[in-house]
Amino acid sequence: MTADPERRLAEALRAQARGGGRPMTPPRGEPDRAPGVSVRTALLLALLGGGVLGMVLALLSLLAPGLIPALG
Repeated sequence: MTADPERRLAEALRAQARGGGRPMTPPRGEPDRAPGVSVRTALLLALLGGGVLGMVLALLSLLAPGLIPALG
């Protein structure tokens, strides 16, 4: 009697591991990268560009006071 539930459980686990008769979907691979600039590269370039622009404006305001009008 105890072998019957164990056998049914083993069969159910095997069927679940095989997909249970359902067609299995193929495993997903890595998506193909689109040619061009990646988002990470674009964000890094924008950050570096903003840093350079900020440094230029800061140096310009220190070295040539009054050249850049006040905004406030």
